[in-house]
Amino acid sequence: MMVEAFAARETVKVRHESQGNGEFKTGVLKFKAISNRTRLTFYSAFYHTKLHDYGHFCGPVLDDVKVWFY
Repeated sequence: MMVEAFAARETVKVRHESQGNGEFKTGVLKFKAISNRTRLTFYSAFYHTKLHDYGHFCGPVLDDVKVWFY
C-alpha cells in the first residue's frame, strides 16, 4: 500500500506492506506555504477490497495528522 501527500511544491510517498497485524508507519512531509492558504492533500490509489466481500475496503488509514508552524 502507499499513501502520497502533496503540499505547496513538495510531495512524499510512504509505502507500507501490511502483515495484517495492525502495524503502522509514520511519514513526514516538510513544505513551505506558497500563499495564505496552502492545500495539503492525501491520496492513495492502492486500496483494495476483500477477496469475497466487495463492500469493505482495505487499505491505508490516516490518523494523528499534525501540521506544525516553523
